Amino acid sequence: MTMETALLTLDTLAKYLKEKEVQLDMEENNGQRFIRMGWRFEMGDAAVLVSVNDGPNNTSRLEVTCVTQKQYPGRRAEIVNLLNDRNRERAFARSIDADGNVWLEYVGFYPTLAEMPQETFDTLFGGVLMHFQDDYATLEGYVPDANGPQLQMPQA
Repeated sequence: MTMETALLTLDTLAKYLKEKEVQLDMEENNGQRFIRMGWRFEMGDAAVLVSVNDGPNNTSRLEVTCVTQKQYPGRRAEIVNLLNDRNRERAFARSIDADGNVWLEYVGFYPTLAEMPQETFDTLFGGVLMHFQDDYATLEGYVPDANGPQLQMPQA
């Protein structure tokens, strides 16, 4: 029995997510394909986007982006300070857009068609979601129960 080597492609990542019964849509914008999901957290809903794009020098750029559905236009200065502090303390790029949506973005560069076993992707994807959930909870003043934050399933 031979094991098929899973490669870093958008189709591979979509397969992994579907195997976990995640509802997703494959979309395209300006010729770039990406995965879009709605995700429900205890403190609010979010959009989660995943893309893999081939770049120069045999590199692929993997992006996992989370965006709050809630908007915070009246708290912009406070939130910019919070996000700047978190950007220095922890990995990821955090920002607030003109509409007041808060973004958390993971960008990783990998060799084109690098191996991406499901366990590796699950760890990376879960880590991005946990950091975003922590940021979202802080924005909402949400205090998780004594068992700690629990990742919620995607919205149906």
